[in-house]
Amino acid sequence: MTVTPSLTLPAHYSLFTSQKPIGHNVLTNTGRPNPSPSTASLFEVAKYNGMFTAAVYSWEHLRNLAPPEALDFVYYLNTLQRPQGDRNIAQAAADCLARFKPALLFVYLEGVDQAGHASGWMSPAYFDALAEADRAVGTLKTAIADAGIAGATDIILHSDHGGSGTHHQEATPENLTIPWIAWGPDIRRGLRIEAPVSILDTAPTIAHLLGIRPHYSWVGRPLSEIVNGRRGGAAADRPQAAGAVLTLAGAQGPRPKLGPGESAPGFSGRQMGDSESA
Repeated sequence: MTVTPSLTLPAHYSLFTSQKPIGHNVLTNTGRPNPSPSTASLFEVAKYNGMFTAAVYSWEHLRNLAPPEALDFVYYLNTLQRPQGDRNIAQAAADCLARFKPALLFVYLEGVDQAGHASGWMSPAYFDALAEADRAVGTLKTAIADAGIAGATDIILHSDHGGSGTHHQEATPENLTIPWIAWGPDIRRGLRIEAPVSILDTAPTIAHLLGIRPHYSWVGRPLSEIVNGRRGGAAADRPQAAGAVLTLAGAQGPRPKLGPGESAPGFSGRQMGDSESA
């Protein structure tokens, strides 16, 4: 599940600071957010631990997710008028992987969200954009393998919010339910996570996989049940553990029937990038 309000910038701040919007104080899609000074992003925590951090995105507001010097590499491209925008972003991320082999890489794929706003969620254009995003994920998987770091890189792929009609403003299941998928050498394959999963759990889970301490202000939990037992994810006998966080912007998750207060389960070890050869 994502947070309320289910807007892009508040949701991403929740992703990286493991705080609800009321905690991190970013409540709208503003270009000049004023986040709470008591929060700390995953980028900051990784950088404090001496890791190379990188971000590749197509929505310029996301530059605010990291304070100065918390990112070693940043790539921005406006993809609004680019039919193959997700491919462009994926290729930029692939180039970063080949050159720098970052320990933490954030990639934002916006095509699905753009299609939802323009043509409607669950429209044919929306599903075409999902297929294009899947090909972009395939590009990233190939780049990880070509860089020689597939044996040390885990991926978490999820959305920032869902959508209905042509927006995602109300607190409805269509807007709040998101996919949450983990894949990589440290992830148990085929596991269905039965406990509630929140976007607040992403930063603690990535920190767990990287073998670093979560920040004391984080309220989410590391989903340690998805780890397959290879020394807690960040194995000491590997040269460097690495993690990639992929946001498939606007992708709506499955909506099972839920009881009061229940959240949708997530999945680990799912196949991603299956449309790469389509």
